[in-house]
Amino acid sequence: MAVRTLRRFVHPYLSSMMGDRGRTIANTAVWSLVAKLTAAANLFICIPFVLHALGPEEFGAWATLTSLVYFAGFLDFGFGNGTMNLVAAARGRGAADEVAIILRESRRTLARVAVCLALVVLAAMPLVPWHRLLGLPAIMAADSRNATAFVLFSIVLAVPLNLANRVQLGLGRGERAFRWQAAGQLLTLAAVVAFALAHASLPLLTLAAVGTPLLASAGNALSLRRDPTLQVPAHQPRRADIATQIRKEGILFFVMQLAAALAFSSDLPLISALRDPTQAGTYAIVQRLFSVIPLGLSLVWAPLWPTYRHALATGHHEWVVKTLKRSVLMAACIASVLGVVFATGFGWISNFWLHRDLAVGSVLLVGFAVWSLLEGVGTATSTLLNAASVMRFQVIVASSFAVLCFSGKAWMAATFGIEWFPWITVLTWSLTNALPFLWFRKRLLAEVFGRRY
Repeated sequence: MAVRTLRRFVHPYLSSMMGDRGRTIANTAVWSLVAKLTAAANLFICIPFVLHALGPEEFGAWATLTSLVYFAGFLDFGFGNGTMNLVAAARGRGAADEVAIILRESRRTLARVAVCLALVVLAAMPLVPWHRLLGLPAIMAADSRNATAFVLFSIVLAVPLNLANRVQLGLGRGERAFRWQAAGQLLTLAAVVAFALAHASLPLLTLAAVGTPLLASAGNALSLRRDPTLQVPAHQPRRADIATQIRKEGILFFVMQLAAALAFSSDLPLISALRDPTQAGTYAIVQRLFSVIPLGLSLVWAPLWPTYRHALATGHHEWVVKTLKRSVLMAACIASVLGVVFATGFGWISNFWLHRDLAVGSVLLVGFAVWSLLEGVGTATSTLLNAASVMRFQVIVASSFAVLCFSGKAWMAATFGIEWFPWITVLTWSLTNALPFLWFRKRLLAEVFGRRY
């Protein structure tokens, strides 16, 4: 009933904004909203329970460890995003047989990647002093190692399992992927709360947070394997050309994802290593609150990416231009309003959420609000560039941004503190991304519309 109500509201809005394709995006966006709401519920509900069960120091380590699952998004070396683009383009050309072959080649490639990553993790586990990296005492060395092992092996398993989500989006069936994600988040919420109420150890609470979502990913992957339209005949030979396409496009996405991980996912490890886990826990709470903004906007970005690719493959350039302008305006408005609400109302929100006072300076809160606006506008633009595989420009600016942002945050953490972290992000992103895009925008758009898909 709730999903039907959301559809009645979202369908007319996105249809008026994006035309006939708005209906497809709306179907996906509704289930994406359900998945994001369950993720937000998981995010907000789990934190007080885990904080009470572990205490501030171990909670900071738990928040740092669970933040590392972001690495699952780029350790597939970008092959998932490359596969999604190829699937969407093949669907736009009506090449149904090619979709099944693309999926087969991607599975084989990612299975090899997962095996190589597993060997690296096995070699690194006994050699690295994980408790020191997490800022925990030596008495917690074993717990730190076990908790880290659960995170790293969950990331390894996620590499091939997450392919199903990208393929479903490329096929225009994103609602199926998000149903599985919603189920995984609900299972995770139940598992983490149950373990926290039982005062489970750091490793078990970490396993509940990062391992449970893999059950849903496995279910989604199995559903694709049983789809008769995606089966390749046994006598069909290998397609080395498609495998090469996946690797060529994917490796560029990998560089961009690696740069994003260095710029954003390094915040909590830096704070834990250079300051202390308690500050990392406080920062994680603020970060997770403001993460609701990109989570909400991703309701549109996730289905819009493959839809852009489909529209480009069919030559509907006017729709692409109109949708880009409207999506940028929408992102700016939503991010601005929510950023102001979270920054001005943080005291009330934190008291309601955590049932305790949390001392956070206005410099940190306003910085997150400003960054939320820039991130929303930037992601609206990069969604089109990603769909069009305009990668060289993005790789250059993303790499420059990552190096400057990480260096600035490391210096800031060691010298002044964590309050200026989001302002470092704002400054470095403006210099390395916003200004170059404004300068080269005509050339970039000419590349988007001048190539064959």
